Amino acid sequence: MAGKKVLICCANGVATSTMVSVKCKNKFKEKGIQAEVRTCTSTEVKSKATSFKPDIIISNAGKNIRVPEGIPVIYGVNLLSGRGADETWDEIFRVLENTEQ
Repeated sequence: MAGKKVLICCANGVATSTMVSVKCKNKFKEKGIQAEVRTCTSTEVKSKATSFKPDIIISNAGKNIRVPEGIPVIYGVNLLSGRGADETWDEIFRVLENTEQ
């Protein structure tokens, strides 16, 4: 899988987005996926996505965030709690496999 871009957002762009970022980096490394992972706040996600052009956005602030059209948004809170995390990882990997760089 070619290098991917992942943008992770939460309300303040610090705590939960950083925790999910670390989990993603570890999981991607384990799976052999090269990815650049960045974090931001939910209010700046649209502008960050416009400039960064991520393959996927993982949101800890809900799925109703404003993003440029065509970028898939995955709700990432399950990655923090562990409950339902396997399904969320499956969804993330499925989206990344179907994107081209």
